[in-house]
Amino acid sequence: MQTMKLSQLVLVVSPELYDLLTETERNANVMVHGKISDINKDDMNRIVAQTIVYHHESAIYH
Repeated sequence: MQTMKLSQLVLVVSPELYDLLTETERNANVMVHGKISDINKDDMNRIVAQTIVYHHESAIYH
């Protein structure tokens, strides 16, 4: 198990998703259980979606 920035994980597994993330989302820490090489594109899509939802829900609106 390791902690890493979402941006690092995205660049390794699905670099095409990088531009979809805000700077805050890119800097989010994620826990990786097991090997990074075991993470597939479906897993990565789920991780990115959950991160976006988390940061969207915690955003402050004016």
